[in-house]
Amino acid sequence: MPRGIRFWLITFSLVSLIIATLACDLTVGGPTPPGSPIPVSTEAAGELREAWKTAIANAQNGEVTVIITEEQLTSYLALKLEAQTNPPLHDVQVYLRNNHILIYGTAKAGTVSTTALASLTFTITPEGKPQFTVDEADFGPVPVPTSLLSSLSSALNEALTGQFGTLATGIKIKTAIISDGYFAISGTVTK
Repeated sequence: MPRGIRFWLITFSLVSLIIATLACDLTVGGPTPPGSPIPVSTEAAGELREAWKTAIANAQNGEVTVIITEEQLTSYLALKLEAQTNPPLHDVQVYLRNNHILIYGTAKAGTVSTTALASLTFTITPEGKPQFTVDEADFGPVPVPTSLLSSLSSALNEALTGQFGTLATGIKIKTAIISDGYFAISGTVTK
């Protein structure tokens, strides 16, 4: 076979392969989960809601403490995301480690999907309200610039403090500790 024909045949084959790949769903590499899979259940999500109600009802001298588990937080967030039409993450997992909340899942943009991992810190405003800051984010082969981390922090605060605030209504948060799969929050009942 002449060299010119062979060149065009190889070029055509490569272009066809690239087009076929783009037409299919493409999964690109990303971070690995920071721990074992956490089961998702409606019972665990319900336990999270009940933990707040029980803590407020049993407050001693207005002081309240709530302890949240990874399974409760994962289930609550996963079910909230599943209810959305186009959620930003699928198969979400929430890990509580060393004063950080690690949110892991699968992110999809068009036909490309990758695993994603965001590390958040939880702080308390002077008013006793929760505030989340994204310290690091890894969306596979795409580097996340610092400006995007700030935007992501703002978006997460709007989404999470609304959901979290609904659970914590009536509590002014004083302290929060995140360690070894647990999130302990203490505060004062404001109602």
